[in-house]
Amino acid sequence: MARRLQLRWRFGGFLGAVVFLALAAAGTTFAFTRGGGQATPEAPPSVREVTAAASPTPEPTPTATPTPEPRYPSLIDGVELTEAEFRQLAARFPIGVMVDNSALAVPQYGLSRAELVVEAFVEGGITRYLAFFWRNDASRIEPVRSARTPFLYWVLEFDALYAHAGSAATGTVANAEQQVREWGIRDLDGLLPPASSAFYRDPTRVAPYNLTTSTAALRDAAARLGLSSGFPTVEVWPFKADFEETANAPLAGAIELSYRSAPVPWDLRQWQWDPATNTYLRFYRGGPDIDLLTGEQLRFKNVIVMYVPAYVADDRGHVLLEQFGEGRAQVFLDGRVVEGTWRKADRASRTRFYDRAGNEIRLNRGPIFIQMVAPDSFVRVYWRVPDLPPLPPYQPPAVAPDPATEPEEPTPTPPAETPTATPTLEPSPTATATPEPSPTASPTPESTPTPPEPPASPTAAGG
Repeated sequence: MARRLQLRWRFGGFLGAVVFLALAAAGTTFAFTRGGGQATPEAPPSVREVTAAASPTPEPTPTATPTPEPRYPSLIDGVELTEAEFRQLAARFPIGVMVDNSALAVPQYGLSRAELVVEAFVEGGITRYLAFFWRNDASRIEPVRSARTPFLYWVLEFDALYAHAGSAATGTVANAEQQVREWGIRDLDGLLPPASSAFYRDPTRVAPYNLTTSTAALRDAAARLGLSSGFPTVEVWPFKADFEETANAPLAGAIELSYRSAPVPWDLRQWQWDPATNTYLRFYRGGPDIDLLTGEQLRFKNVIVMYVPAYVADDRGHVLLEQFGEGRAQVFLDGRVVEGTWRKADRASRTRFYDRAGNEIRLNRGPIFIQMVAPDSFVRVYWRVPDLPPLPPYQPPAVAPDPATEPEEPTPTPPAETPTATPTLEPSPTATATPEPSPTASPTPESTPTPPEPPASPTAAGG
């Protein structure tokens, strides 16, 4: 019995020694007391004592989450701009330029630089363009032609400077000359001084199909005339990122369009969707529609077809469009088509586009082309580009449909630097890509930010 107790004592003493040594190695200190012969640990130091004794260890500074730089939509085509870019352009008025589209006027200069192009009837069953520039500039725009009433409504919508060569002057509701004055349009008439100094005649073409200008020259003329003071007032259309909100819309890889009720070869246009750039390429007059300024084929992020009743207003064949109220619209974007309506309440209102559910359609950020056609104009939509029939060879009309009534005098003199000769351009290859269904990811709603405060300081009759 005594031996067993002795072994236990020895074993217990041995175990206690091991524990003691282990605790000592771990840095734990003990103080022995006389009472009971047991070791009692000292009270642990307070947090304040440890903090005072230890060397301070710096806390890691949390990384601040960067605040996204605000972006602002361009006034015309919705391309996003930084605040600095927006402020730089804030006091710049859009410019609308009348561009000829008759048989003797092609090819044109400058349309590929436009942020919006509107094509509509004039007289004789032909059309004319109104090209808008705000964030973009064009060093050459040609040929500039005369004002017509349907285009004045668009100029007012964008609070724009209006560049043209004379105006239709009649005693009817198509009297664009009088309307330019009465409606307070910022007028840059290339046939009247002092604005005529911003224009010159291209010696390689015949008048009146050769009047030429540039956005820089037009802005200089507007400044001299006091037409560019202040800030433009524009209600911006709603915009979105590519492929948002269109996944359920029908495919529309190609469009065929004529302003006539049948596809007349000299009047036939085609649009072909290019999935690589998500743009619609324009084909016209037998092949790619090329801008001589850049050598590029015209392409647009959005193509809008507006069906607008039209009528001949006078014995000279001037066409007016019923642009107030509402009518059918087709909005082509993302290789698809959104069916809906256009609406415009009055002269001061914006033209807006709505889907069949009544929601305003958000356009893709980028250039826009609007075809204002008659309700019976020929328009055909194809799911895929390969389904589109070949564009027929261009055959000019037997009689030039352009009455060419604008006066040729006064003829502005060319600037000191003579423009370079018209280059010979190779047509761009025809796009044949088949539209693929757009991504099905849920779109992220986007609200149009409030821009910062500006820094101080029809079938038309006629021959």
